[in-house]
Amino acid sequence: MKKYIFYFLFTGVFLVSSCTSNIEVQPIAQIDASAGYQTKSDIDAALTGCYNELTNANYNGIRYWALCDLAADNLNWTGTFGDFAEVLNHQIFPQNASVTNLWTTVYDGINRVNNVIYSVNKTSDKAVNVPAYLAEAQAFRGFQYFNLLRFYGGNINTPGYNQAGGLGLPLKIAPTLVIADTASIPRSSEADTWKFIISDLSAGVAGLPAKNGTGKINKYAAEALLARAYLYTGDWANAEAAATDVITKGGYTLVSGANYSTIFTVKNTSESIWEIQFDSQNANQGAFFTYATANGGRGEITPTISLNAAAEASDLRKPVNYTTTAPLNKTLKYTSVAGLDNFVVVRLAEMYLIRAEARANQSNLVGSLADLNIIRTRAGLTLSVAATSDDLITAIEKERRIELAFEGHRWFDMRRYNKISTLGVTQGFRALFPIPFSEVTNSGGIIAQTPGY
Repeated sequence: MKKYIFYFLFTGVFLVSSCTSNIEVQPIAQIDASAGYQTKSDIDAALTGCYNELTNANYNGIRYWALCDLAADNLNWTGTFGDFAEVLNHQIFPQNASVTNLWTTVYDGINRVNNVIYSVNKTSDKAVNVPAYLAEAQAFRGFQYFNLLRFYGGNINTPGYNQAGGLGLPLKIAPTLVIADTASIPRSSEADTWKFIISDLSAGVAGLPAKNGTGKINKYAAEALLARAYLYTGDWANAEAAATDVITKGGYTLVSGANYSTIFTVKNTSESIWEIQFDSQNANQGAFFTYATANGGRGEITPTISLNAAAEASDLRKPVNYTTTAPLNKTLKYTSVAGLDNFVVVRLAEMYLIRAEARANQSNLVGSLADLNIIRTRAGLTLSVAATSDDLITAIEKERRIELAFEGHRWFDMRRYNKISTLGVTQGFRALFPIPFSEVTNSGGIIAQTPGY
């Protein structure tokens, strides 16, 4: 193919030269990376590429949330992908294609963002609002590392996250401009990786505007993600403060219980803080993977009976998570086999649940119960009467499972709550996904595999 491309480029140059001998044609097959994104339009295009990367089928297009719920108890494997079976059975090999492709895709996205940051710092275009662009890029990068760390990082001997001795990620903060920049770097500690994530997300909160256009990270999206990061690290006071800021200042409102399904069938509702935008050119594979072949899908995954059983009979979320009419046993969070569904990264309901959990861990039982009951009331349920911190956290865990199913939370929550043994996981190292075999091998061991794999 390269020969044909070169031929047509050469032919084009020849024809132009035959008409005007004074025209000098610059090579267009490659450019100097250090002279890349120079103008505002260049940088805007580069940022668009960062957002487009999120739609990859190896990422938010299906595998990010599917692997999360397959590893937990929300999804069953009903298809033919052996790599999905490994995740379901907690017997993942480092050569697993889905695990490898997720890692590779997210790091590709990180490199794109690093190139944006590099270019913004070098641009002389006065139209570029440098602080705002840097804030957006850093928030974006923090989000990417957060997603990777939840899968691949942690301590193999201690449940949860942010524990002493936890394994982190290779923190690549410079763009790939020359061959030397592709050199492997070792994994940082989990603690240092969390510091980096929180620093990047905090920069987004400080520098982003409250509104930043549909489908893009804004101040409150960055702060919602920061609240999530504080929750994972057990920083209860900051988790509560960040969630409160989003709840009280972001301008978002919960969709009514009667219209709960529209959170997912209508794009960018009043509850949505940040959604990844899918369309016919960038298709969401969620419905295609869950719907049977008779309905235009491939029937690879399906909601579990236990998820359906976990929801109370009158729960308005129950029929959205698990259909009992045709198409049977599907989720209504992804309904477009053509791939037009958006992926909801973060929404207001999660902020109430984060604040409820943070308050419970600070012995603010009244405040925690109030937040929990906001979510239960919206779901058409009776008020919870949980009276202790432990009872509240148990109730919050249940609400998170039902409220946030198929949105990329359950496996990470089971790790946080030290409950992966209830899923049949008996080996501590399997709380972490393995570093891809190719990464370890190609790095010559610089990137260390998680012990046990």
